[in-house]
Amino acid sequence: MDKETFEIYKLALDKWGIEAQIGMLTEECGELLSAVNKFNRSRCSRDDVLTELADVSIMVEQLSLIYGGYDKFLEEKDKKLTRLLKRINGNNS
Repeated sequence: MDKETFEIYKLALDKWGIEAQIGMLTEECGELLSAVNKFNRSRCSRDDVLTELADVSIMVEQLSLIYGGYDKFLEEKDKKLTRLLKRINGNNS
């Protein structure tokens, strides 16, 4: 994460607090789910879904800082991607 993004996240956490930002994640996830459901019924655009996805991504990155750090988050994400690739290639171990 670049320094500017980190500073923005820190400002948000300082302004609204950890509990509020955790609550915001749940709200943004709900909006993403709603947008995906609406898209599947042809009631919104791909851009609407991508907008909500960006909101969720921002909140996930903020929470990665709260719950142990962005580097650990990326490490766990890499592990999950490696496991997914193994599953795709037929190696389920």
